[in-house]
Amino acid sequence: MIGCPPRAQLSDLILGTLTGEAADSVTLHVGSCTECQSSLQTIASGEIPVEKLVSDSIDIQPQSDSAYWNVIGSAGVSANPVAAKNPSDIHDPDLRVTKGIDQSKIGTDAMFGAAVQDGELSFLSPSDDPDSLGKLQHFEISRIIGRGGMGVVLDAFDTHLHRRVAIKVLNPRFQQDEIARQRFCREGRAAAAISHEHVVPMYQVARLEEEQIAYLVMQLIKGQTLEERLKETSPLPPQEVARIGMQIAAGLSAAHASGMVHRDIKPANVLIEADTERVKLTDFGLARVTDEVKLTQTGILTGTVLYMSPEQALGQETDDRSDLFSLGAVMYEMATGIAPFEAPTAVGVMKRIMDEKPPSPRKVNPQVGKPLSDLIMSLISKSPDKRPDSAAPVARALASIVSEHGPISPLQVPAVASSEVRKLSGSHSANGRRWSFSGWLAAGVMAALLAASALGGGWAWINGDGRTSRSNVTNGVSVELKDADNRKTDVTAQFPSVVLKGNPGTVWSVDFAPAGKSIVAGIEDGSVRVWDLASQKLQKSFSAHRGIVWIVRFHPTRNLVATAGDDGLVKLWDSKTFELKQEWQADNSVRGISFSPDGNTLLAGDRAGKLHFYDLETGAEFETILQSGSVMGLNYSPDGKSFATVGSDKIVRVFDAETFDQRQAFSGHEGPIYNVAFAPKGSLLASVGWNKQIMIWNVETGEKVMQLEGAEGDNWGVQFCGFGTHLVTGGMDGAARLWDVSTGTNTATLRGHSAAVHNIALDPNTHSIATSSRDGTIRIWDMSALDDKTKKPTK
Repeated sequence: MIGCPPRAQLSDLILGTLTGEAADSVTLHVGSCTECQSSLQTIASGEIPVEKLVSDSIDIQPQSDSAYWNVIGSAGVSANPVAAKNPSDIHDPDLRVTKGIDQSKIGTDAMFGAAVQDGELSFLSPSDDPDSLGKLQHFEISRIIGRGGMGVVLDAFDTHLHRRVAIKVLNPRFQQDEIARQRFCREGRAAAAISHEHVVPMYQVARLEEEQIAYLVMQLIKGQTLEERLKETSPLPPQEVARIGMQIAAGLSAAHASGMVHRDIKPANVLIEADTERVKLTDFGLARVTDEVKLTQTGILTGTVLYMSPEQALGQETDDRSDLFSLGAVMYEMATGIAPFEAPTAVGVMKRIMDEKPPSPRKVNPQVGKPLSDLIMSLISKSPDKRPDSAAPVARALASIVSEHGPISPLQVPAVASSEVRKLSGSHSANGRRWSFSGWLAAGVMAALLAASALGGGWAWINGDGRTSRSNVTNGVSVELKDADNRKTDVTAQFPSVVLKGNPGTVWSVDFAPAGKSIVAGIEDGSVRVWDLASQKLQKSFSAHRGIVWIVRFHPTRNLVATAGDDGLVKLWDSKTFELKQEWQADNSVRGISFSPDGNTLLAGDRAGKLHFYDLETGAEFETILQSGSVMGLNYSPDGKSFATVGSDKIVRVFDAETFDQRQAFSGHEGPIYNVAFAPKGSLLASVGWNKQIMIWNVETGEKVMQLEGAEGDNWGVQFCGFGTHLVTGGMDGAARLWDVSTGTNTATLRGHSAAVHNIALDPNTHSIATSSRDGTIRIWDMSALDDKTKKPTK
């Protein structure tokens, strides 16, 4: 060959379309031409060296005398085809092209510690703890969890906050590289900017100045990666594919709303919590702010090849839809047991990503339903324009599919801000046909969520005839009022709400102080927050539990507040100083607590179905009761003679508070029951749960009084008003509803939250309702527009 081959021939060589003598001639030339080697590198992968792509073959390598090894030798790397066949010799986990090899299992607790390499932890200072590898500032390091492309991940104990954390330390070989340090710090800032239950929380971005060591502190997740799950079971059941995909999409929606693209969605970056099966996304080391390209410029190949979008493989600019392609590739593997674009080499994988369409999941695995199969195929469309517009509607569509397999618990339903949801009227091409996302949402409990979507600039509701109506909006909320005949009234009273923002994640529980001057909230990240209502300012924020704080309750007469969390701990705090006074360890995560009216007992119910009774004077646990199913809610009757429990077994139980004998067992709920509340006087008891169900029972007669109709999804919070004439419920559509107990009619609907309302609290002293939501806010609703006793709109 005379001179260098044209660029087109080099491109054909990369794609495998150059054959015969031409291929042999060009390959021989490339082996001795550094200029062509550089061109090959640019064509194939932007700025990733060609030897990375060529040598990452696992099962099939070129023959030992192949011209490929000449190329690698000329590129200045070790040309050892025999050694390269051993997967353990490939040290860059981010570029491996087959399953089951990636070792960057960031933040998981199921792994045993990795061996410490020479000098790897030289930055640690000595520790007095014999079980510690050393100290990094105030963190005691117990083991190495794993290694990623940018650093090593450590299991550590935070001696200041007394909790275990994961610490990712930038690889020492990058510490002196300014670009690497910038990019590493960007990882921390990117992750810390996202507050969502399906994203691993980032606690701190820090630097050890004397050693020039940068590190990130994040939540330590007990569980396993999706990659590990797929090693155990593959393919996964279709409902699990939809559930896991739904929660990944919800986490992506939160990231995308912050202007970030993950760029490396893969099974190893999807963590599954051991107890809850909740999915969390990790390793935002490849995420970047979409409007800034100083560090990740067009042409740099980032991401794991097996799950990479076509535009990413070509080194082109990427947006949210690139993550959706990767999500689709991961879901395809979950559904079928194989990655959609598997090939022996990275170049082969890239070629298949760009040129080939895999068979639908339904053809590979007949157990996969058509809606799920079609969605996956839409996600892995070659053109970004043929993929869904954003992650939010994907999460909602998957929730609809999940609901077809049975009830959805609060832990399963993703938090996706309604303001992010676009109209799902656009159709997408799949298998040569036109179809619409809205078709998936016709069935299942998640269809009601669309009723609460933000349309245009205001909030909307859906009329009984299916038409969308609007109201005048005050402070970003609207209220629908109805009379006793379920007709809209002419009254246009507004119920303004104060919004307490800035909470770091879902607000799972809220409660008014007895004096009504402050409010306490339990947050997803394990913190408890106290707000002053007069100034609307945060008074106190402190770390209370490891994991979610499920519930918070003020003591009725003493300066005490109780909290319970996912860590199985029940804690008692001084409500003025918030010093810890007492703590108890339950058998499992605690979802419900209630003080007895006399103030002497604290009742707690855990996920294992056990009820715990604690004496507040002695601190002793003096009684336990085991019932079937998880306990999700409980409540003492106002007279203290009874208490009620509800949970996953669909039964409302009423017990005698003195003898602990079960007095009643009400059946009628079709799925899990999430909460229960006694009326302030009389014999009524309300329970709320799955599939729009709200029941009112008479504990004296043992009969169901009524079932309330008109909710738009699962109901998670319930309280009676102080007079017992009205019931307030909160549900997954982001609304709180006021119900007339005498007629069973919905008299008012309060909208303003952009995600599910989980908890309801009533101020005993004023006309105020507090709602806590998955959107990370608390709203305090002024209900003074209603008459005190009748709770009807004032004229």
